[in-house]
Amino acid sequence: MQQEIDKEITAFTEGTYWQATEFRLNFALFMLMFTLPFAFSMLLPIFILGYWLVSSGIMKNYQQHGASFKIMAYVGVGLGAVLETAGLLVVQHPVAKQVILLLGVGESLFFIGQFVMAVGYFGLIMCLLTDEKWHKRLSVFTPMGRMALTNYIMHSVILTTIFYSYAGGYFGEISRAPQMLIVLAIVVFQLLFSRWWLNNYAFGPLEWLWRSLSYKKLQTMRI
Repeated sequence: MQQEIDKEITAFTEGTYWQATEFRLNFALFMLMFTLPFAFSMLLPIFILGYWLVSSGIMKNYQQHGASFKIMAYVGVGLGAVLETAGLLVVQHPVAKQVILLLGVGESLFFIGQFVMAVGYFGLIMCLLTDEKWHKRLSVFTPMGRMALTNYIMHSVILTTIFYSYAGGYFGEISRAPQMLIVLAIVVFQLLFSRWWLNNYAFGPLEWLWRSLSYKKLQTMRI
């Protein structure tokens, strides 16, 4: 375990762009082994939940289902917090470093807790959207949502530029609190950028590319 951690640190603090990319690629290939179990155990239930929310008409008339979303928020955030805390306590326990099974249990609890928490966050956001004032406040994020793919890839570009050795080289050098400030700065930048972009163009850059490939025809970009 420690050997793999050391390899990661070396790749991101001393490696070239291609060495860092090679490490990420090998890690991605390794994680493919867990794709099928992950898809059935975590993604499938989320897809089923999403399908039910849409097919039942709840999402179409979400203003009428505030109570349901409130339950989802309380259960999701509450249970998710318990699972994540339990997972962290297990992973951080000294014995977990010696017993792989125990470490796996801790990581699984934390991993599952993330998805349960995500459902809770979704319920919380939907609760807020049922309130007219909060609906107006949260609408500021609409442009970011319309450019989700572009912003997602932009995260990778910005953060690898900051942290990997071939650019900023700050991997392992910035503590959690300053990291949160970096996240906040990126979100604010993307909010402003997304709004400006969509005032001039119909789609985000990568959304335009994806749409053009889907329809096999270049889409009109300018508004």
